[in-house]
Amino acid sequence: MTARPDLVRSWVSDVPENTEPDPAVPLGPDLAMRVAMLVTFGMSEPVAMRVTAGQDEAMGRAAHALYRSAAQPVMAELGRNLERAAQRPGLALLATEDLLVGTDEQRCRTARLAGARTATLDGLGHWWMAQDPGRGAQVLTDFWDSLER
Repeated sequence: MTARPDLVRSWVSDVPENTEPDPAVPLGPDLAMRVAMLVTFGMSEPVAMRVTAGQDEAMGRAAHALYRSAAQPVMAELGRNLERAAQRPGLALLATEDLLVGTDEQRCRTARLAGARTATLDGLGHWWMAQDPGRGAQVLTDFWDSLER
């Protein structure tokens, strides 16, 4: 996005902080443990059960490879050009119970640097879209509808 803002109409982010893969990511062999960990992180139990049923070693490797692909110094480079994101309308989602992606202050500062609006999702965590899909969809729809005006 910061390299070629001309290629997008708008953007939304819910993780505007660099995070390293957590070695405790629930991809181990014990299904009940994976469900419990996802619930601890804020996912509802029914959704956690469906998600964990699809997790396997290949998914774990893919998820960790994705996180590693955004490691330093690449993230620092992108951060140096963050102001370029302001060339397109942006929305930063701030799920107040998301403890996996930096502090609220860090995420708000990053949103300001990128020229983004901030929408606060009080009481929702990392899996806000599964916790309250209606509220998440409304926030996104309101943002996109505002671009039409």
